[in-house]
Amino acid sequence: MSTSIQDTDLEQVAQDVAAIFARALGISDVEYHLDQVGTEMFLKFVVGRESPLYDHALRATQKALPPDSPFRGLLGLTFEHARNFPRSLEADVLQTIIARETRRVVQRERVGPLSLANIAFQNREDLKVIQPATHLILGRRGVGKSTLILRAVELLEKAKSLCVVMDMQAYSELTHTPLHREVLHDLARKLSETASRRLPTERRTVADDLLAFSDSILNEERPVARAQPELNRLLGELTAAADSDVFVFLDDYHVLDEHSQPDLLHILHGSLKGANGWLKVAGLRTRLRAYDPATRRGLQVPGDAQEISLDFTLVDPITAENHLRTILQRFLQVVGISSETQVIHEAPFKRLVWANAGVPRDFLQMFAASLEQARRANRAKVALTDVNLSIGEFGQQKMDDMERDARNDQNKLKRVMNFLEKFCLEKQKVNGFLLRSEQSPERHAVEVLSDLRLVHLIHQTITPHRAGERYQAYLLDYCLFTGFRRRPSIKELLPSDGRQFKAKELRQIPELPKGFLAAENFEGHTPSN
Repeated sequence: MSTSIQDTDLEQVAQDVAAIFARALGISDVEYHLDQVGTEMFLKFVVGRESPLYDHALRATQKALPPDSPFRGLLGLTFEHARNFPRSLEADVLQTIIARETRRVVQRERVGPLSLANIAFQNREDLKVIQPATHLILGRRGVGKSTLILRAVELLEKAKSLCVVMDMQAYSELTHTPLHREVLHDLARKLSETASRRLPTERRTVADDLLAFSDSILNEERPVARAQPELNRLLGELTAAADSDVFVFLDDYHVLDEHSQPDLLHILHGSLKGANGWLKVAGLRTRLRAYDPATRRGLQVPGDAQEISLDFTLVDPITAENHLRTILQRFLQVVGISSETQVIHEAPFKRLVWANAGVPRDFLQMFAASLEQARRANRAKVALTDVNLSIGEFGQQKMDDMERDARNDQNKLKRVMNFLEKFCLEKQKVNGFLLRSEQSPERHAVEVLSDLRLVHLIHQTITPHRAGERYQAYLLDYCLFTGFRRRPSIKELLPSDGRQFKAKELRQIPELPKGFLAAENFEGHTPSN
């Protein structure tokens, strides 16, 4: 080390290098020590546990140092175990990783040290979705549809397949022909860009043709009616030139205008069919309208498309709990934690499972929020109080999701939610209800709310009275009556054995009035049965 560097200058350099290490971890700062060993001054960053993540950040920091840095080749780690996990470096890093992995992004620039795409699919849906077939990827918001797309693209690109991902949120205000034009334009342009990257120069004519097609559609030089066969021909040329199938992923397809959805799928499916092209359409089951029987347009299941369901619900709470426990354990392992019991007590963990009804993204985000609550309270582990406070914070987020996902029906759904709160929480003082299994506007509305995670299915078929009269059992989301919206004296429905409801317990849940949507006093009071 040069003796010309003063102590104050060395301290400033150490701060700058520590900032590089912190950025590599995704946090704002990190503690460090300057250790004199012989004639050398080592810079050591303080971490709590051994983890490949820290080794990776150390290598990245070393690589970022200029050749004349006094700490080049003299970086290291020192371990100081934190007794209070929520206030530890590991907790800060964990919250950063959870925030990154649960944000609504399909195409990320890079995969970090951990990806939900690598751990969230117990039934190997990631291998199913990359097969040469058209799929509808269905599930509640937050169960992993976008994550499945991310994983599929990663696997397909490793296999040198052609992939295009389109976020349908961008087209949610469009209908019919304007919608068709914009989607076809963007799809052709993305295919052109993919072809330019993948094909050798002598085969890139098809990329130019796709770009010209894209412009002609947007400029209305080509009628939409003629677009399907022309795009089909170009896709055939593309897949032949690349010697590869092409996979088109449509994320959040359910946000499109309900009446426009089947027509657009009909056009896109026709454009891909026979050209080694495959559609993968992701959305909420109750909001995705893949086929119109009146016009016979769209995708029929199973003839045109196969379904992939990602839901782990409280109908099978043991599987849902095991699924979420596995996901949390994998996240904790990244920061050197071997078991979730080191950071959260079992009771609040189970509360998180029930409060999020098996939805991985909600579970992880609420765990991170609970961790922050525990840090503020200076607790060594996440406690039940921290979870309860965090639950209430997510109520507005779910209401915002309802406005985005069910734009045309949000007023009706808000009225239904208002009724459910009055009926269950104010009159019956319980957080659950039974709903007749027959097809009805009421059942459809409740199923939409289930997709939006505001109510949660706990049993598909229960017969509380005479044979043949079947009901479904639901819980109201915890955000409606706990945390900041806490209501006193609410009986919380939980299995007596802590694992799964018995039929006797389910029969005690109050029944929703039949036809309550049509009742004159629907908005304010409870109709009679």
